[in-house]
Amino acid sequence: MEFFEVIQRRRSSRQYTGEAVSKETLEKILDAAMASPVARARYEDMHLTVVTDKSLLDAIGENTRQKTGRDGDPLYGAPLMVLISVRPAGDAPQNNEFSSAAMIAHNMALTATALGLGSCDIWGAIALANQNPELVARFGLPERFVATCAVVIGATNEPMPVREIDRQKIATRFIE
Repeated sequence: MEFFEVIQRRRSSRQYTGEAVSKETLEKILDAAMASPVARARYEDMHLTVVTDKSLLDAIGENTRQKTGRDGDPLYGAPLMVLISVRPAGDAPQNNEFSSAAMIAHNMALTATALGLGSCDIWGAIALANQNPELVARFGLPERFVATCAVVIGATNEPMPVREIDRQKIATRFIE
């Protein structure tokens, strides 16, 4: 798939077939994560956790439902989640660290699209998981690392058509 076609097809998928992601496909997605730009090249302060354990995925969903009072699965039944964590330079993650996590997430999501898979960035459920010490312990993060976000990935039946770009979608000002 040509690069701009990938961008035009990329969307947040919220329905998954449950089909497992192959090891070869996962390796390509993780390669995309490794190719991501990271603020101040602090790659040693980034960590990925690949989760396919259904009980842990279900626990994240249950935690989110308890804390929000809303029904539904915040991970949308995806068979795979890649958790992105950072070791903050200070007491808590800062903008540049969240931005680095977002770059990693986006590279993985674009790669999933290019491979014909759906994906969705997960922020709220991870922020809520960080409030649950038992759940954080199940992530098995290295010392001082904090989960920032995740990407769920999997086969989907949702269409991913090439969308026309609306150049008025985001207000743009030119200063010349």
